[in-house]
Amino acid sequence: MRRLALALAAGGLAACASVPPPQPASLDHGILIARVGTEGVLFHRSVKWADKGSISEVDDAGERIPGQRGLSGPGPDGYVIFYNLPPGRFVLRSASFRARGARYQVQPPRPEEKKRAAVLPRGGAAYLGTYVFDSRWPEFGELMWNAARVAFHWLTPFLRRPLLTRNTGLPTYEAGRAEETKALLAVRGALAGTQWSPVIAARLRELGAAEPPKLAGVLRSRPLPLREEPILSWRDTLKWGEPRRAPGGIAWRRPGGEAQIAVFHTTATAPGFAGYEAAVSELRSEAAASVEDRGGVYEVAVGTRIGVAARATKYRYPEGVLVGSETIVIVTETILVPDGYGIFTARLRAPRGEFESVLPAYREFLQQLALGPPPPKAPPKTEEVLPFAGGAP
Repeated sequence: MRRLALALAAGGLAACASVPPPQPASLDHGILIARVGTEGVLFHRSVKWADKGSISEVDDAGERIPGQRGLSGPGPDGYVIFYNLPPGRFVLRSASFRARGARYQVQPPRPEEKKRAAVLPRGGAAYLGTYVFDSRWPEFGELMWNAARVAFHWLTPFLRRPLLTRNTGLPTYEAGRAEETKALLAVRGALAGTQWSPVIAARLRELGAAEPPKLAGVLRSRPLPLREEPILSWRDTLKWGEPRRAPGGIAWRRPGGEAQIAVFHTTATAPGFAGYEAAVSELRSEAAASVEDRGGVYEVAVGTRIGVAARATKYRYPEGVLVGSETIVIVTETILVPDGYGIFTARLRAPRGEFESVLPAYREFLQQLALGPPPPKAPPKTEEVLPFAGGAP
């Protein structure tokens, strides 16, 4: 059964631009990502990224388990993806790329392989790392033989490309949190709309990964600057103008509309503060006051954290009109984010029609937040000036 599950990983060969990736075959199956590049012999900055790879499962001692292998297919931005893998410990076995009428293969060295193993949890995602190999000239005889095989393929293009081993030295290897976050963000778009999307999102939450800064500009796009406040930092994705500021909070009102957005922090020492769980209970009760909302709560990403949210619907009757003849429906979404020093609260309030139109921009704004006081700025560097040995010149 386990070999069958690993064989299903070969479905990754379908992961190309024209064919959708395979769907999960089981709730136990997960996804692995890797990136393998090979520098050019003459131009080291010219890197070829692999579009295929193979893996082996290893035991706790780091020894490969015979027969337990899987294949991958190409992903976006030079990443390769392995689908439908059972939970276990895996290492990259080989990777290959196409060039000049051949397919060139590279293999990570076996020594220290245990340290490069990635543990794939049940139904989760993991990163095998980024490898970059340097290329070296082969011996003259091997060079001529490879050239002959490539020339033969040019004469018979209907046959499979020859598989050649690339002469390389020891590769550089990176697999930290930053590299994994970069890999997950790179493949997220390609897997959007598939059942792998929640798996990628869950792993990004585990890593506490921030969303990439939104870019502005047409010809020369640049990240929107991070604007610092005492309680958080934000990017002006809303374009609603300057916020209104108060101790512990900031708020915006949509120009030409009634939608309002506020983000504020309540400290644990504030009068009446009862804790996060009590606040969530009160949030649920407020949402249950309306038959439309049913008191349901759900999760929303706020910066690198996850908050608990609920909606409350209220009816407003303008003054001077008969009750019931004219009704304005106001929808409020409140999000609570636990903090070591209290609770962050984010709130969107707007008439129902305007609420739905503003909600996507509000979600994007929340993802670009950095909760908490900004880090202290480093003191300016000072250079010591040595006096002239003989006094003033």
